[in-house]
Amino acid sequence: MLRAHGVELAGVVGDSMIAHYLLHAGERTHNLDDLTQTYFGHANISIKELIGKGKKQITMAEVPVEKVRDYAAEDADAAWRLAEKLEPELEPAGLRTLYDTLEIPLIDVLAELEFNGVLLDLPLLAKLSVDMQGTLETIEQEVHSLAGQAFNLASPKQLREILFDRMKLPVQKRTGTTNEPSTDQESLERLAALGHELPKKLIAHRQVAKLKGTYVDALPALVNPKTGRVHTSFNQTVASTGRLSSSDPNLQNIPARTEQGRQIRAAFIAPPGWQILTADYSQIELRLLAHFTDDPNLKQAFAEDRDVHTRVAAEIFKVAEADVTKEQRGVAKTVNFGVLYGMSAAGLAVRLEIDKKTAAKFIDDYFARFPTVLAYQDRLLATARRTGFVGTILGRRRAFDPSAIRPQSTYEQRNGAEREAINMEIQGSAADLMKLAMLNVYRRLRAENRRAKMLLSVHDELVFEVPADEVPATGELVRHEMTAAMTFSVPLKVDVAAGPNWLDVEDVA
Repeated sequence: MLRAHGVELAGVVGDSMIAHYLLHAGERTHNLDDLTQTYFGHANISIKELIGKGKKQITMAEVPVEKVRDYAAEDADAAWRLAEKLEPELEPAGLRTLYDTLEIPLIDVLAELEFNGVLLDLPLLAKLSVDMQGTLETIEQEVHSLAGQAFNLASPKQLREILFDRMKLPVQKRTGTTNEPSTDQESLERLAALGHELPKKLIAHRQVAKLKGTYVDALPALVNPKTGRVHTSFNQTVASTGRLSSSDPNLQNIPARTEQGRQIRAAFIAPPGWQILTADYSQIELRLLAHFTDDPNLKQAFAEDRDVHTRVAAEIFKVAEADVTKEQRGVAKTVNFGVLYGMSAAGLAVRLEIDKKTAAKFIDDYFARFPTVLAYQDRLLATARRTGFVGTILGRRRAFDPSAIRPQSTYEQRNGAEREAINMEIQGSAADLMKLAMLNVYRRLRAENRRAKMLLSVHDELVFEVPADEVPATGELVRHEMTAAMTFSVPLKVDVAAGPNWLDVEDVA
């Protein structure tokens, strides 16, 4: 807000929300009102008391200055008191360095990204909306044909009648409230994995409808009339692993696996004379897995810059790497990430659309060829059970109830807490790396007075807007800072590409 009026802060030195988040990463809320109530037993003035809600809501400009003064001063005082209370707890928990050198300086970077925003190709989005509407109508007709009658695809009641009463498909699970057969995404995926065509069509319809509603139709309405750009909000204190999230709009979940998802990326454009530059950590979580497990096969594949999915496929299917088929590589890729996230045989079966027994064999074969991975996960769970938390490479922590981490549980038996504990070290360390890289790139761009602007951080990827004649030099700068951010036992690789929009980018040497 200050920057929009020409006032640029010299740097924030503390933040009560971030301090509480680092100390209690697994908790749902870190907001000022809740923390003030928890630590001081005091209820802050509610924003609703000032501006109301619903149709009668007014703007802050219409509120008497005295009321705004009291509201703002109370918030400032509460934040100050909370910081004084929470910051001393960081040092004993080993979190002070992470707070001072990474999370607090990152506020400047995220403010920059939010202020910069990104340009949208509105005519392209309008065309995509029309195309998607046609796709939805086509799929709906196909669903009606398969069902033998017309019905409302958005009605769970009518969908239940078609799937389970008329077509006699097996019920996968029931709702918790009414005990009716569930028609949620997971149930449809299970039915699709059994080979039923109608659930596949329903899934496709939902995917297109979500893309259309969440992005294609919603993004134009979010363009700021003063800047002509869309400005997302980045959240530091939402994901317990330390990963950033974004909202209004959420730009973290635009699917890149589907063609229509990719087309949405084409609507994120550079202004005339500039290009969009992307820098993406290549398979960062698998590289961290190789680092933490010290697995010789995985480390060798990365050291020699070979395709790790092909390498794993060769091990699982017991063939030479040169003989690995596209389908086998696809299976290995799914297994690789499934093992990282603790996916069960049932989950893998749904993802690959195969039977559970075959999926279980893939997982067993994986661990037979990579026993270091299972040993690493077992060690991590033992540490979580003993200490009550899992840490990352920079000391970020997430607490776990030791009783939820059982002394003996096979891969297939793992519960939600155990899977989250396994995810934490690798995903959290990847978050540490990305945040450090962002900070280093930001500082270097400013120190060298570069015109390039950092626009987005999406998982393992950074997106920039760069003058066309500065693309090679900026690409080299970004690649260097990202690969040099941390040192691991395997090399880091960053794929840098540039083009007129977020989709149509080509590699930058």
